[in-house]
Amino acid sequence: MIELRQLSKTIDGNQVLKDVSLTIEKGEIFGLLGRNGSGKTTMLRLIQQIIFADSGTILFDGVEIKKHPKVKQNIIYMPVQNPFYDKYTYKQLVDILRRMYPKFDVTYANELMNRYEIPEAKKYRELSTGLKKQLSLVLSFAARPALILLDEPTDGIDAVTRHDVLQLMVDEVAERDTSILITSHRLEDIERMCNRIGFLEDNRLTNVMDLDELKEEYIKIQMAFDTDVNLAIREQNIPMLDQAGVFYTVLIPKSDEENKSFLRELKPKVWNELPVNLEEVFIAKFGGKRRW
Repeated sequence: MIELRQLSKTIDGNQVLKDVSLTIEKGEIFGLLGRNGSGKTTMLRLIQQIIFADSGTILFDGVEIKKHPKVKQNIIYMPVQNPFYDKYTYKQLVDILRRMYPKFDVTYANELMNRYEIPEAKKYRELSTGLKKQLSLVLSFAARPALILLDEPTDGIDAVTRHDVLQLMVDEVAERDTSILITSHRLEDIERMCNRIGFLEDNRLTNVMDLDELKEEYIKIQMAFDTDVNLAIREQNIPMLDQAGVFYTVLIPKSDEENKSFLRELKPKVWNELPVNLEEVFIAKFGGKRRW
């Protein structure tokens, strides 16, 4: 499907991406994670050829996109905000996108517009944030692309709309084998939807792996002590997810027998080993509860 080979990009003197390689298969939902400014949006814009890589190659079904721009008819990018849409109504946007995407399915778009009760006569800028997200997704899926690039598709929308948006994505992949590359700060959305994930850190793409395998690699340990052991745990560089009085929650790799032994030697009165979720792995990996 889509293959990135050693992509590098420098913007305003700062290297944003370095030697990034990734392959996304047909019908896969891939979650791209990273702190703010890690290069997630840049990577999506490179794939869509809105900006160009300094080095490296992007292939779609073995065809280099830069040399064969018509291949982009198989890819659509949904940014966080889309000012290009602002002055147009739904029907005007359909007319524009039909010329760009020959497979655009007007019947399907109309069906989704009716299902989600999105006003057709209003201009895009007049819609609420949630309706803008839904309309953008409707247009993206109706274009019948092989790959959809979604940048924070659930950002700023209410819980009900978010549920509808996520379900629309899942249905599209299940019914049409569409591939999705998604970035999101809502890790619960990534955990619910994605087959695989990868972390962008220090300009590189790391830890590309199956989501279930990632969670299986770590273990969460809840402990209680008679004394304050906070400093001892931190000096051992063990990621601490939470502390409430004498109760501590840490996260370590299942294979890390050294740190398990260290914690046991602190003589906890309570020791519970629990499964982890994606947010806990992310917090442990990127350091504390700071915003990502």
